[in-house]
Amino acid sequence: MKNDYTFRRTVHLALIILTVLVLISGLGIAYYRPIEALTLGLLSKTLSFQIHTYLFVPFVVVLILHSAMNWILRNFKD
Repeated sequence: MKNDYTFRRTVHLALIILTVLVLISGLGIAYYRPIEALTLGLLSKTLSFQIHTYLFVPFVVVLILHSAMNWILRNFKD
């Protein structure tokens, strides 16, 4: 039971973090001048595009895990 809670919490937290990063990097691509100014030059358009590209697969995997979590936990319990 404790492992179920830990797994769910980890997936939820990962999805929240990845969603925020995908949104910020997407904004960094579309509106690169304001985002670059807000991040004090840390997040350029090129870096935003690279982050957005690299996060696509992990985001989709965690999103699928999150969506199928009840089925996974119900069918693969100890």
